[in-house]
Amino acid sequence: MENNHTLTAKQNQLIAAYMSGEAVSAELLKECREHPEVMQELTRLTRTERLIEMALKPEQNSQFINNVMERIALEKPSSESIANKVINVVDHKRSPKNWFFKPQAMAASIVMFMGLFMLSNFMLINSDIAVITKTAATPYSQKSLNVGNRIRRGKIKLEQGYTEIELSNGVVLVLEAPIELDIRSADQVILTKGKLVARVPEQAIGFRIDTPSAEIIDLGTEFGVDVQENGESQVHVLDGEVKARANNLQTYKHIKKDEALAFNLADEMLVIKSESSEFMRVLPGKSAQNPDYLHWSFDTQSGSAYLSDGTGINGQQYTAIDKTPEHKPKITQSAGQFGRSVYFDGQANWLQTSFPGIGQDAPRTVAFWLKVPTDFSVDNAYGILSWGLQQNYAAWQVSPNPEPVNGPLGRIRIGTYNAQVVGSTDLRDDEWHHIAIVLYGGETSDISTHVLLYVDGLLEKTHNKSIAKVNTQLNHPQSKPLSMGRNLGFNKDATHEKQKYFKGGLDEVFIFEAALEQQQIQQLMKNNKLIE
Repeated sequence: MENNHTLTAKQNQLIAAYMSGEAVSAELLKECREHPEVMQELTRLTRTERLIEMALKPEQNSQFINNVMERIALEKPSSESIANKVINVVDHKRSPKNWFFKPQAMAASIVMFMGLFMLSNFMLINSDIAVITKTAATPYSQKSLNVGNRIRRGKIKLEQGYTEIELSNGVVLVLEAPIELDIRSADQVILTKGKLVARVPEQAIGFRIDTPSAEIIDLGTEFGVDVQENGESQVHVLDGEVKARANNLQTYKHIKKDEALAFNLADEMLVIKSESSEFMRVLPGKSAQNPDYLHWSFDTQSGSAYLSDGTGINGQQYTAIDKTPEHKPKITQSAGQFGRSVYFDGQANWLQTSFPGIGQDAPRTVAFWLKVPTDFSVDNAYGILSWGLQQNYAAWQVSPNPEPVNGPLGRIRIGTYNAQVVGSTDLRDDEWHHIAIVLYGGETSDISTHVLLYVDGLLEKTHNKSIAKVNTQLNHPQSKPLSMGRNLGFNKDATHEKQKYFKGGLDEVFIFEAALEQQQIQQLMKNNKLIE
């Protein structure tokens, strides 16, 4: 017998003695109750295919096994009583001398296997296997997936948003809706639809994800899996290494960071380009309940200036001044979602503030009501709101997307200059839509993984997310403070530049020094404030 080195020498000797027919069942039962690893090793030793096949041959033994298993099932016993019953039944059917080699021993062994298998399953089904650690934009109806809830093995279906769970072995799974999976154990998950990212610590190397078209085994760190509706799947290694194959008749293929494989239903395995930006790798923590913020309602006007309110940021309020040139028509006002709104003509209208913005990778939420005209032009898109520096990843600019290469036109877009995220809702309908862009900050803040977009209170599916560290620059000599209606890259000397001004309506601009949760965003959308 091969020793299991996680057990003590005494426990290994006890199992060996029991398997050879010695009367040690009482002591073994005590060890099984107190040390689950003993039961697991005993189960492993008794479930070999050869033993099962031998045990099932004698007709009388099959009847014996059925009778015992029926008694166990009818009584719905506890885990301890199952173990007692199995060991007692086996003891009753054997004699110490040469017990293991008799036909009855084979029947008793299969009973032992089945009983321990039932005991193992009973304990697994009725014990917590994971905990919900984070959520983002999950439906209120899915209360079972609230943060802090513990979950058992079984199926999980998420229809909206993101959920992060931590398995008992330390594996962290980030689930992106719509998704369906079956947690079989802390070491194995079956993903039937949707996307997830698995972060696997050293002690859990060997963690496995099965899909309808692939078998994937972790060999260290982090990877993403995507399963389509038809069962075809992909694996993308974000860090470390995995091995994967289409079925158990194939040899595993090893892939490392920035490599990916695709699997179809014909058991074909193809090398593809890695698209790590398509996976959400980190979810935000708990939002502050009363964060500092600025608010421009556009209801209070003093000459060409619009006053801000709110708690203020850094103890200050900031006025938005109409900077339209004197010879051009000024910004007009009309009915907004709450009170009055402003309308930018796309020709020369814009507002300037002295608010420097929120810098580097600090968390932030920008929220407002937006009306994009049906005659939307890519020349009148940039610069709904912007601040920072027009250098790589140093800007923060919100626009309806004007760049087909970045995603569908007219969808909400947040750009950091040469890196962006684009939403999925077409805004070009001349109707008011509530927009919220959330960055949950930190040292690893990346625009591909740390930004959430909301339209009308609902989380957006996103396109062409760039992998780039968010580093909004406020202190560079060429950094610009918050403006509304003008492209951050505006250069009055570049007469060939067309994309200078935004055309459309704007109302109720909020800037928070925090990453708001969906519930807060929906409250803001409904009530124009966070607290009723």
